[in-house]
Amino acid sequence: MPGERELTQTTLAERIRARLPELTKAERRVAHVLLGRYPLAGLETVQALARRAGVSTASVLRFTGKLGFASYTAFQGELREQLAATLQSPLTRYREDDGEPAVGNAGLVRRHLEESRAALAEAEALVVGSEIEATVGLLADTRRPVYLLGGRYSGNVAGYMADLLRGVRPHIVHVDGQTQKWADHLLDIGRRTVLVCFDFRRYQPDVLTFAERAAKRGARIVLITDPWHSAIERVASHVLPVPVASPSIYDSLAPAVALAEALVGALARRLGDRARSRIEAQEELRQPFRSAPAEPHKP
Repeated sequence: MPGERELTQTTLAERIRARLPELTKAERRVAHVLLGRYPLAGLETVQALARRAGVSTASVLRFTGKLGFASYTAFQGELREQLAATLQSPLTRYREDDGEPAVGNAGLVRRHLEESRAALAEAEALVVGSEIEATVGLLADTRRPVYLLGGRYSGNVAGYMADLLRGVRPHIVHVDGQTQKWADHLLDIGRRTVLVCFDFRRYQPDVLTFAERAAKRGARIVLITDPWHSAIERVASHVLPVPVASPSIYDSLAPAVALAEALVGALARRLGDRARSRIEAQEELRQPFRSAPAEPHKP
C-alpha cells in the first residue's frame, strides 16, 4: 500500500557500535579507526585500513565478517550505498522521478502525509530512550546556557526550538545570521554550555566547524541528525537521529520539528513550577503589546 515502508536500515556506524562489546582488542582498533574517520576510512583498501589500525588484514576481515559481510568488497559496497544516500539533492530527486508514473496533486499530497505519519513512527524507533533522558537532563540544568544551531533549512528548526525553550527556561541563544558572526558566539561558550546542533544530509561544513570548536571549548554537544549521522557525531555527547526521506524532491524536517517539540514538552514537565512561573510572566509581559492601540491614521 502507498505510504507503507520498512523502518530505515541500521547504519554501519550504528552496527559497529552495537558490536563493540563482543570484538577482540584488534577488532576494536579497527572499529575505532572506522568510527573516527567514518565513512572515509572504510573506503580505503583492506591493507590501508589494517595499517591505519595497526593490525593484520586478517583482523580487518574478521571484523567485517562479524558485521555480517562475506567479504571486504561487500562491506564497502554497503558503505558506498549509505554514503550515496547522504548526498541526495532536490535535482537528484527530479531525475529519480522521471521513470515513475504521473500522479495527481492530491495523490502526491496524500502520499506525502501518509509517509510523514510513517516517519514519525520510525523516529520513535530510531531515538534511544537513554539519549532522550540525558538530553532533557542537560536542558533542565538552567545554570547551563543553551545554544542552538542548524544549517540552511534546519536552522529554522533550531530557531523554532529556541523560541519554545525561552518560554520555559532562561539563557537560550539561537546562532544564526552571517557565518562570519558565528565566531562571536564562541567567545561565551565554555564547559557549562550545551550546544544543540541540527545537521542533515548534504551536511554543512560550517555547522561542523562550529560544533568542533565549541566542543574544544568544553561544550556538551547534542546532535539531532538523520539516520546516516552527521560528522558532528564525533564530538557529540548525545545523538538523536530522525528520518528525513519523503516522496517530495525535498527531505522532510517534520520528524525533527516533532522531536524538538517533544523535548521541550518533556523539559517543561521536568521543570514543573519553574516553567509554569516563567510562562505566566511571559504572558503578563506580552499583554501590553497585544492591547496597544493602533496609531491613528494621518492623511
